[in-house]
Amino acid sequence: MVRRVTPEKVQDLPRTHCPPILLGIKPDIGKPAGLAGPLARPIAWFAPKAFPAAIRRNYAHELKATLLFSLALAAIEGGVVAVYAKQTWADVVPSRRLNFLVALLGAAPEIANLVSFFWAQAAHGRPKVPLVNVLQAATVLLIAIVALIPDAPWGLPLLVAVVLAARVCWSGMLTVRPTIWRANYPRLMRARVVGRLSTAQVVAVALVGVLLGWILDVDRGWYPVVVTLACAAGLLAVGVWAKVRVRRQGALLRAETGGERLLPPWKGPLVVWHVLRRDRHYAGFMLWMFVLGMGNLMLTPTLAITLKDQFDFGYLHSILIISTIQSVVVPLAIPMWSRLLDRAHVVRFRSIHAWSFVAAAGAYLAGVAMHRVEPLLLGAVLQGIGMGGGTLAWNLGHVDFARASETSQYMATHVTLNGVRGLLAPLLAVTLYEVFRASGLHAPTGVMIVVCVFTCAGALGFVRLRIVMGQLAARGIDRAA
Repeated sequence: MVRRVTPEKVQDLPRTHCPPILLGIKPDIGKPAGLAGPLARPIAWFAPKAFPAAIRRNYAHELKATLLFSLALAAIEGGVVAVYAKQTWADVVPSRRLNFLVALLGAAPEIANLVSFFWAQAAHGRPKVPLVNVLQAATVLLIAIVALIPDAPWGLPLLVAVVLAARVCWSGMLTVRPTIWRANYPRLMRARVVGRLSTAQVVAVALVGVLLGWILDVDRGWYPVVVTLACAAGLLAVGVWAKVRVRRQGALLRAETGGERLLPPWKGPLVVWHVLRRDRHYAGFMLWMFVLGMGNLMLTPTLAITLKDQFDFGYLHSILIISTIQSVVVPLAIPMWSRLLDRAHVVRFRSIHAWSFVAAAGAYLAGVAMHRVEPLLLGAVLQGIGMGGGTLAWNLGHVDFARASETSQYMATHVTLNGVRGLLAPLLAVTLYEVFRASGLHAPTGVMIVVCVFTCAGALGFVRLRIVMGQLAARGIDRAA
């Protein structure tokens, strides 16, 4: 299959030569009319009225559902649950075993993506919203079980199993949602819509994460109560999301069923191979995503262990550095990154954006090497800036390569490879940590050096891919086939 890559897809040119006003899209000037006060602008930024009438209804339902569902999702957010496990079972489970299980919990969102092809198969040719509803309900019920797990030695393996199961359900939603977004939102507005939804999610997760950290430090007895209330909000989100409608759903389903037949879920690796073999540009993109992601995914378990063992931080301070500060920065960074992603191919976007992760890794390295908190705080801010752009590109980047009927397959390829590195990266981080410690070296510093190597190599890889694709596009050549 041959796809023509035009120069504007790679260079710094607009996505389309058609003025937005002709598409029925009003410019997003970011300034709410008739509102005043310090909170007016941030709140109005989310308002459905900022978007054209054609997409306003779906966006409003998704925004409400995202806010409600995120309250429950916070309990199994990678950084929050990793800190919870490390702190709660520190004197219950042997240190080495605890560290490896903490690593699995911190990377549970990525590990769960290994089953993404099952969800791609389940969604192929079928209505998407009902499937999302089922997955939402299952996720909330599993999170409710987390609140009931005791801090006995057998409780930690059970916590890992339940969190992984909940994240498996969440990975199904991640696989299906981009198809809905592509159908419902115009290209020039899609990144801004997803940016607002992502911002709502990270803000809600951050607030609940701080609350959980404070409660766990003050009185752990309230933890099950708060998580249960959050799950009740999550169930309300299921009803709200059911109101979302997929535009031109009939045509979409006909394109899926009339197109290339998907392999069974257990043959998912063959689908990954098929997608990457026929689209060499996407294969290169996935390679450097893998390298960059390895470094990023090594951070959470390393920080969760280091903040307890080296800095002797409690629940709240650990959650602040690993999760909350990043989440607070994400919505501040998303508008900047969304403007770039709306106008640039995702490869060009990543060639710029990836360096924020390199800077964050360097700051973390300085913090653990010098035993100073200030560089760790700076690292959390820089990581949040990177995550702001990463949230957008992670959800939308594959759309720059896939046809409409192939969106789920490309996304499933992306999240499956993310699951592979999600399994490898934390195990590598903890293994290196234990090896460095046994050798008498400063383990956190050693692991952070490796993180810096991975992130820098990934950023350089995206720069190289951007140059190659730009040169080929300028000559009208496509190496997808």
